[in-house]
Amino acid sequence: MAFTAYSLAPIDFGWEHCPTVAEYTAMLKADDVMYGPEVVEQFYADFQTAKDLARDVGWEGDFRGDAHVFLVPTEEAFQYGFAWKQDNNGITFIVSPVKLPHLV
Repeated sequence: MAFTAYSLAPIDFGWEHCPTVAEYTAMLKADDVMYGPEVVEQFYADFQTAKDLARDVGWEGDFRGDAHVFLVPTEEAFQYGFAWKQDNNGITFIVSPVKLPHLV
């Protein structure tokens, strides 16, 4: 999956509406019939890719709180993306599976 990373001013509200990466991982692991170990491994790999892409747009490598997952509808399915705040200065990073031109 190709991702696009964005760096934004701090987003302070609404995080409770998105599961954390840990919560989303637990959901994947809980349904091992639909989501086998390879799906969980891919999710972890995608999160690592998201962190690498965020570094390219200024992320310093720290988190304020937890990283979160959001879903975007596409023609085939819902695809996940990642969002988190940097501890230093609260900048928000969004790594999306689809381009979000309104965030540029």
